[in-house]
Amino acid sequence: MPRHTVMFGWKPPVENWVKLNTDGPCKGRTATSCGGIIRNSRGDWLGGFAKHVGVCSAFTAELWGVLEGLKYAWSKSFKLVELDILILWWL
Repeated sequence: MPRHTVMFGWKPPVENWVKLNTDGPCKGRTATSCGGIIRNSRGDWLGGFAKHVGVCSAFTAELWGVLEGLKYAWSKSFKLVELDILILWWL
């Protein structure tokens, strides 16, 4: 099956909001983690996180990234959070 290239870019959140970009990469079912960053409407980096989540599927790792990212955002007192998550499935 041929692979397709998808090009995309980061779009800032509206003023007074932050954007949380997360990812949950995994290699098979052995090395799974999640991480993400938070940026403001100017694209300034406001924080980031990474966490080892153990053995799980790629989809579960993505969900861990969302959960941990929202917990991190709230711990930094960000209440207006736009979530940006991209899940790619390779068949």
